[in-house]
Amino acid sequence: MINWFEINKIVSQFGFFITTSSQLTVIFLTLLFVRKDLGAYKHLVVLFSTVGVLFAILEFLLYPGLHLHNAGYIVYINNRPFDASKPLLTLILAVYCSLYCTAISLLAVQFVYRYIAVFYPIHLKYFDKWYLLIWVCYAVWFEFQWGGGIFKFDEVDDYSEEYTRQTMMDYYQIDVSEVPCLVNVVYQTIPNSTDTFIRWNNAFNTLNMTFVGTLQYSIMIFCGYKLYYKMEEKLSICSDDSRKLHRQIVKTLLLQIITPTIVMYSPVFLVIYLPLLNLDFSLPMGIFLGIFSLYPALDAFILMYVVTDYRRALKDVLKVLNPFKKVTVSTLVVIPGQAQFIP
Repeated sequence: MINWFEINKIVSQFGFFITTSSQLTVIFLTLLFVRKDLGAYKHLVVLFSTVGVLFAILEFLLYPGLHLHNAGYIVYINNRPFDASKPLLTLILAVYCSLYCTAISLLAVQFVYRYIAVFYPIHLKYFDKWYLLIWVCYAVWFEFQWGGGIFKFDEVDDYSEEYTRQTMMDYYQIDVSEVPCLVNVVYQTIPNSTDTFIRWNNAFNTLNMTFVGTLQYSIMIFCGYKLYYKMEEKLSICSDDSRKLHRQIVKTLLLQIITPTIVMYSPVFLVIYLPLLNLDFSLPMGIFLGIFSLYPALDAFILMYVVTDYRRALKDVLKVLNPFKKVTVSTLVVIPGQAQFIP
């Protein structure tokens, strides 16, 4: 029998290593080596990278799992870090889920910043100094809305516990009543009948996640579209260096639309919408959670590959750290009456 928990654990460990190393590298380069022309965008990059690191750390500590079953799904933890209580770990599980929303919200803010930088540069002051807190609050607001919705509306009750009990035992040898988990079951069957009714608590959470996710994605699409098709005429009055930098960052943002669409949005919307069809199936999806933690790493690789400043800074750092670099040895040549160094 396939050990799904071990598979989830391996993916989580891999995601933790790749994400933390890449995001810490981005933070290091951004704060110490990348030129100041990026302006407040540097702060947004550091914020996004920090969230990515936190997401990977929680993934590594919790080893969360995800399972789709007929009209519902369950997110669970089969691990007890620091021997924490079940209620506390359930809360931390909701926080883990909310960091996903924080990441996509900060990504949307990056699109807004670049849109304003190209079309309304006079308003960039609203991203600097204490104004940056407004955008942090924006991301945190939706983090609480997403995480709070999951924690409140997907709270386990008698029906959802029984609904997932046999499946969790068959696939993972887990007693669902013993593990921290959050369960969403859209439909409930009436006893001794084929009729069903909607479980509105769980349905409200689906609506909540749809609203938040669609809002962030719409911002990204709108700004990305405007930047791609309207940018050239706006950049005609900029210097060559500014045009080059804007184009590189816009290229980065466009890749930041394609990549999360495949890695983050598609899996999440599959998970929250497939139960609405109430099909007869059961599918382990824990590996998708590991893929979510890999997205910040992919974002870091995009940034370091596309933006010249990051590429140059990374090369400079690697040259300094390279243990096999050639060392120039100077030879002292002694000539009567003088001494001279010859490299």
